[in-house]
Amino acid sequence: MNSPAASQEREHHRPRILQIFSRYREYGGEEGSVYRIGDALHRDFDIGFFLASSGDAFSGGVLKKGLSTIKAFSNWTIVDQLRRYQQLGRYDCWLIHNVFPVMSPAVYELAFTLRIPIIHYLHNYRMGCVNGFFMNHGEPCQRCMHGSFLPAFQTACWHGSHVQSGIMGAVTSRARGMDLFHRVHHWVAISSAQKKEHVEMGIPADRISVIPHFFESKGEAPDYPDQGDVLFVGRLSAEKGVDRLLMAWEAIQDCGRTLWIVGDGPERSKLEEMVRSRSLRSVRFTGFLEREAMASIWEKAACSIVPSVWKEPFGMVVLESWAKGRPVIAHRIGALEEIVSDGTDGLLVPVDEPGALAEAILSILNDPARGKAMGRAGAEKLRHQYSKQVWQDAIQGIFAHLPSRNSFHEKSKVEGRKTSVD
Repeated sequence: MNSPAASQEREHHRPRILQIFSRYREYGGEEGSVYRIGDALHRDFDIGFFLASSGDAFSGGVLKKGLSTIKAFSNWTIVDQLRRYQQLGRYDCWLIHNVFPVMSPAVYELAFTLRIPIIHYLHNYRMGCVNGFFMNHGEPCQRCMHGSFLPAFQTACWHGSHVQSGIMGAVTSRARGMDLFHRVHHWVAISSAQKKEHVEMGIPADRISVIPHFFESKGEAPDYPDQGDVLFVGRLSAEKGVDRLLMAWEAIQDCGRTLWIVGDGPERSKLEEMVRSRSLRSVRFTGFLEREAMASIWEKAACSIVPSVWKEPFGMVVLESWAKGRPVIAHRIGALEEIVSDGTDGLLVPVDEPGALAEAILSILNDPARGKAMGRAGAEKLRHQYSKQVWQDAIQGIFAHLPSRNSFHEKSKVEGRKTSVD
């Protein structure tokens, strides 16, 4: 017979969630989201973190790198560590963000063995693309999305290596071969556009809930400038489309303003060479900036540009821009056209039409009253649709329908069975 104390403990039990994330070689927006999500979950849950790093695993000599490659298929060291984490933490659910390449698909196998339900957060398109971007050497590509990763090997689309692309393709194929799309309890997409792509991959639509990211404003937005500059903030990589922005700037570089490019990444030297070879004026590369320096740049900005050429699953910089009271000019692709209301809180232009992008930029620079009104509209949308509380309430609904570990073990065998969360 259970004691009153035991019954009371169960009644007040806060679900215990373990966040699992294999970090990439370089810090990026996805990693920032993992920590932000963990912090927000503390309102309703007890949260633990289980992290690993690609940088640590693939550094060192040939022998260590070779061993890490083998472990990408089944990392027994990670499995042992994770098993001990579970024994000590007694987590009710694992919230998985990424297991590739360091943790390996063995993480999923362990969860199924231990009968621990998985909530899987989708940040990119890794389950259908070895690099996660649906990009192949700067061009859109979705040839692997249905599960055959031979094109990845043939085109060396991950780190420019046939070997690494082939290995990652084989590892991803192994994960999908576990019937992962049906055995994971529920998936969280960060936009309807991203959900659509994963449904096309094969995940049942009723197993994916759309919960957009949130952004917390810190302090008041700076005053809107009458003679503002143009700003790009983000990683300087091919999928971000900064080369398209520079093409657009070439047509309007005599507007008397400055184009600020804040961030760093593998494309920086190529972009700087583009500026030199085309004799582009008033372009400033700053690298990543500390908070005070970044605040100073936002004060100067009339708008921020999101010229992505990949199917952005979300776009946190849009929310950041609105928090600063600035409108966004973005390519009409992926979730960007879902987030930005064209003509209300920003402007949308076709991909690969630098003339249209240049025209949109000038329309904001030449009409500061319009830019200010759009920035205010964005700030209002941020407060009502993308607040931390809105996110917390939505994610709580996902975890509220978690099965018990025993019942989950049986339910996970039923392919395509509907969950209680839409």
